[in-house]
Amino acid sequence: MFVGSVIIRYHPLMRWLLHGPMSSAVADALVRHGHSARNMLELGLPPEADPAMVLRTADAAQLDILTTDASLSSAAFLQDIWIKRSMVYLQLEGGDVEQDDAVDRLFARYSRLTPGRLYTVTGSRVKVRQLPGKH
Repeated sequence: MFVGSVIIRYHPLMRWLLHGPMSSAVADALVRHGHSARNMLELGLPPEADPAMVLRTADAAQLDILTTDASLSSAAFLQDIWIKRSMVYLQLEGGDVEQDDAVDRLFARYSRLTPGRLYTVTGSRVKVRQLPGKH
């Protein structure tokens, strides 16, 4: 977008559903990057909700998903559920600091995430894979 002779880059706010055990540092990191985060209870989902229900609820609420649960990250592929937003899987072994650093590393590498993609963040890299669906 142009304002006078200055180019302003617009990165829309992402709204995240946080799924799985993670520290509060993850939500803080998302807010620090200009996004918002909601947990499962705020959407009326119990922590033990079926992965398909979580995916469909997040999709209906137009939320991107950030998870630490391998079963949720693979559910879209195993159950062929179309996802219109992005999903991030934190595949980490460490604690609070590592999760916080992983979010920072994700947005340092990809300032804008692409809908319909699964971003897997490991201790050393970020992998991207297309999610099932009509994209």
